[in-house]
Amino acid sequence: MNIKKICKILFVGLFVLGTLCFINFIPTFSLKNSHMTALEGDWINVYYETEKLAAEDVFKYADSETRYIAEKLGFKEKQNINIYIYDYQRTMQRKKYGFIGSMVGLDWYIGDNIGTNVILTSPANPGKIHNYDTVRNAVLHEIVHACISAKNPNINLWLTKGMALYLANGQPFSKNKLNNMSIPTYEDTRTNNSIKFEKFGGYEFANTYIEFLDKTYGWDKVLRIIWTENYEEVLNKTPKEIYDEWVQYLRNY
Repeated sequence: MNIKKICKILFVGLFVLGTLCFINFIPTFSLKNSHMTALEGDWINVYYETEKLAAEDVFKYADSETRYIAEKLGFKEKQNINIYIYDYQRTMQRKKYGFIGSMVGLDWYIGDNIGTNVILTSPANPGKIHNYDTVRNAVLHEIVHACISAKNPNINLWLTKGMALYLANGQPFSKNKLNNMSIPTYEDTRTNNSIKFEKFGGYEFANTYIEFLDKTYGWDKVLRIIWTENYEEVLNKTPKEIYDEWVQYLRNY
C-alpha cells in the first residue's frame, strides 16, 4: 500500500471520527431546550421542561437555601446561577457528555454543574437508584459547585466536592469507616476525575477535609484556600503537609 492510500485512509478515518464526535456532542450545545419555562428567584433561576410541580418544589427549596450558601462563600448579591431541570435522567446526562452519556450506565448520576450552570434530573423521574428526595436535595450540592465556579472555575475537585458536601449534604463522619475504607492518598486528592473520586471514597471523606481546615485554621482561611489554592501563602505550609495533618485528624477523630 502506497503512502497516498495510507494518507487517504487516515484522512477518511479522522473525518468519520470527527463527525461522530460532533454528532455525539450536539445535545451539549445548549442547556436550555426551546420549550423550557423559567422561574426567577432572589438567588437562582430555574428552567424546566414539563414536570412543573417538581420544578417549583426544587425552585422554592433552592432559592431559600442558597442565601446561606452564598453568604458562607462571601457573596452579598445574586450570582448568575441557572438550574436546568430535565424530565428524564438520560436528557440530563446527554447535556454533559452528549448522546453517549445516557449509554454508559451511570445510574447514580443525577446532577452536575457546568461552570455556574446546574443540570439536574427532575425529582419526578429520579431514575433507578434515587428517589424524589435525594434528587431534590442534590440541587444544593451542585449550587455550591456553581457558586465556587463563579470565582474559581478551575478549582481542584477535592476542594470543591469537599465544600459542597460540607455546606450542603455531607453526612457526619464516623471513625468506624476507617475499619472498612482506606483514607484517600495524597495523589487521590489531586485528581480531577469524577469517576476516580467516587471510587476512592471521595464522597465519604472530602467533607472532613474542609471540616478539618475550618476547625483548625478558621473559615476565613478555608475561603482563602478555596479562592486561591495557595497553601504556602495562606497557611505557610505545603498541600502535602496539610494533607498529613488531615490524616492525623481523622485517626484522632
